[in-house]
Amino acid sequence: MAAITKDATVSVRLTAKEKSGLDADARMKGIPSGTAAAAYIAEGVRRSRFPVIDFRDGQPGRVAYLVGSRWPVWMIVELMQELDGDLSEAVKLIRKPAALLKMALAYADAYPQEVKDAAELAARRDYAGMKEEIPDLEQL
Repeated sequence: MAAITKDATVSVRLTAKEKSGLDADARMKGIPSGTAAAAYIAEGVRRSRFPVIDFRDGQPGRVAYLVGSRWPVWMIVELMQELDGDLSEAVKLIRKPAALLKMALAYADAYPQEVKDAAELAARRDYAGMKEEIPDLEQL
């Protein structure tokens, strides 16, 4: 059974131009403007807590990446597992300072379900996984 969370209401003021941009983005995503605003605020809070984390559009939704890299957080977690937690080896492979990797791992600890969901989706993105989702898919 999923945990029930209570939403809290926050009132914010935007310029007309910002509101117009928010509305346009929400329409493009097919969601209400308030939902889009809440997602931006939640992402902003995460960015302020974890400044080495960047977010990019992907599946499932916005995906956390190590800033200035092509490394999604879920992949850093998997690499650390493969390396039995050897941070110095991960630093060599990712070519980023240890402090950045530690913060990415702290983000993963703070948002484990998000990281797990992104990793599971990526695991299904091979041919066999895509074939299950798209039965008519053919391999070239």
